[in-house]
Amino acid sequence: MLKSLYARTIWLIFISFSLIVLAAGYFRFWAPTQESIANKVSVYTAYVAEVNKVSSAVKKKEAAAKAIQLAQAAWLPYVETKTPLQSVNDGGINLNVNQYQLLLDTKKFRDSVQIALNNQLKTGGVKVISGPRIPGVTDQDAPNSVLASYYNYPSAPFPVVIYDLGQVTVQGTYEQILANVRAWSSMPRYLAVAHNLALTGTAPRLTGTYDLSLVGYIRYDGINGPVPDAGGASAPGGGAGPGGPGGPGGGAPMGPAMMGAASAGGGRGAR
Repeated sequence: MLKSLYARTIWLIFISFSLIVLAAGYFRFWAPTQESIANKVSVYTAYVAEVNKVSSAVKKKEAAAKAIQLAQAAWLPYVETKTPLQSVNDGGINLNVNQYQLLLDTKKFRDSVQIALNNQLKTGGVKVISGPRIPGVTDQDAPNSVLASYYNYPSAPFPVVIYDLGQVTVQGTYEQILANVRAWSSMPRYLAVAHNLALTGTAPRLTGTYDLSLVGYIRYDGINGPVPDAGGASAPGGGAGPGGPGGPGGGAPMGPAMMGAASAGGGRGAR
């Protein structure tokens, strides 16, 4: 019986010692190793997710760049045919001059716009009873205010002239008046909108009255800053900014999305 008790004790001691060794091995080696492996797997999974994000971001960037190129290509025909030139002698305007020169050039530009308007008014063979006058600048305007007040920059993200010209009255046949109104949509160098047409009189001689608005997106390669006042400080209102990406001329054409912003923005009214 003593032998049996002794053997049982030996087995219990062996089992207890084994359990202690196993517990020590589990908590000292196996469990930390498994936790380390789980952490490494988690880190690896996170790295893979970030790499996938980079790949997705690159694809999105490429898609965005392609969309910009397509938008620029779509807008380029408008740049060529529906924006004023950058030469004052050719009826356009160059903003990359000092503000005193811009004040003088804007007067010439205003006259060029008026000539273009007068030519367009006669389209269709109508008789012009009353036509609008393009607003301009005067010698009393401060040079540093012209860019903001006449070209709506920087209140608009790019230079633009917006003329709400009021009513136009013409006389002619129904076909002539209709041709006159429709022709505004194809006016060279500008985006023109004729609306609210009303006809009076007795056919074949009718009188047509409609409202007219004119928008001119200005090409620019750069914009000079404000000229200093008499005290040497720069007067507010001029603003300097790069051309190219924002404008329909220069380095990159303006995107079609900007057209909505221009039409929604305020313009310079008649003085």
